[in-house]
Amino acid sequence: MSNPPQRRTPEGLKRLIAFSDGVVAIALTLLVLPLADLASELRAQPTFIDAMNQHSDALLGFFISFAVIWVLWRNHHEIMENFQGYNATMFNVHFLWLLSIVVLPLATALISNDRVSWADAFYIVVLGFAIGSLIVISRQGLRHPDLVVHDDAVRRSLAGWSGVGTIIALIVALVVTIVWPSLGSLPLLLLVVPGPLSAILTRARGE
Repeated sequence: MSNPPQRRTPEGLKRLIAFSDGVVAIALTLLVLPLADLASELRAQPTFIDAMNQHSDALLGFFISFAVIWVLWRNHHEIMENFQGYNATMFNVHFLWLLSIVVLPLATALISNDRVSWADAFYIVVLGFAIGSLIVISRQGLRHPDLVVHDDAVRRSLAGWSGVGTIIALIVALVVTIVWPSLGSLPLLLLVVPGPLSAILTRARGE
C-alpha cells in the first residue's frame, strides 16, 4: 500500500521560512559568546586597544562570520521571496543549509584558536555547503515553475542567482589557505569580491 502524497501548503512554506529565520538569528547570537569568554579571561588591566590587539584574530573571525551569515540569510530571503510553494527537495536541502549555518559559530571559534590546524579550511568547506544549498534551492524554481510566482522578473531573478562567483572565491580561498596557512583568516576576505563585482558587471551589461 503506497503512502499518500504529502500535503504542501502556503502555510507550510511560511513555517519553513520562519523556522529558518529563527535558526539564523540564534546562530548570529552565538557568534558573540566566544568574545564574551575572552573578555572574562582578561587577567591584567589592559586598555581597550590592547585588548582588541591581543584578540584581533577572534575579532576578525567574528566580524567576517557575522557578515557571512547575514549575506547568506539575505540571499536566502531574496530567493525565497520568489516562491509560492515548495517541494521535497527544497525541504530537505533546507536541512543542509541550516546545518551549515548552525556549524558556522563552531567554525568561527575554531579559526579563533591558533592551536587548531586546518580550521580555516573547515570554515571554507562549511561555507561551500551553505552556498551550494542555496544554489540547489534557487534551481528548483527554474525546474518547477509551478513553485514560483508567475512573473518573468521572478524567473530572471532566479536565473541570475547562480552563486558561481562565490563558489570560485571559496575555491581560491581554500587553495590559498592550504598553501599559505600562516595567513590565517585573511583569505576569507576574498568572499567580499563576488558581490560588488557582480553588481558592476550587471550595470555594465545594462540589466
